[in-house]
Amino acid sequence: MSITQEEIQRIAKNLAKLEPKNEQKLVGSINSILEYVDLLNEIDTTGVSPTISVVSNKKNTLKNDWEERNIHPSDLLSCSPQKVIANQIAVSDIMK
Repeated sequence: MSITQEEIQRIAKNLAKLEPKNEQKLVGSINSILEYVDLLNEIDTTGVSPTISVVSNKKNTLKNDWEERNIHPSDLLSCSPQKVIANQIAVSDIMK
C-alpha cells in the first residue's frame, strides 16, 4: 500500500486542514509507515489470542488509594519559613 502526492494534498486540504511545507518528504514518511504496516500484515497470527495486557491472569496490583496518616493543615503551615496569614502562606507581590 502506498500513497500519492495527490492523496496527501486531498487529505491535507479536506480532512486535516494542513499546509505541509515539504510534501515529498511527507509522502515518503507516510509511505514508509504504510510499508511497515504491510510488513506486519504478512505475519501469520492464526492461533494467537488477542491481548490487552502483557500481564495475564493477574488481579489488579495497584495499591489501594487511601490516606495513611492524618496531618493537620496547621502542622504543614508551621513548616513554612514564610509568614502565614489566615491559614495561607503569604508570598510577595509578583505583579510589580
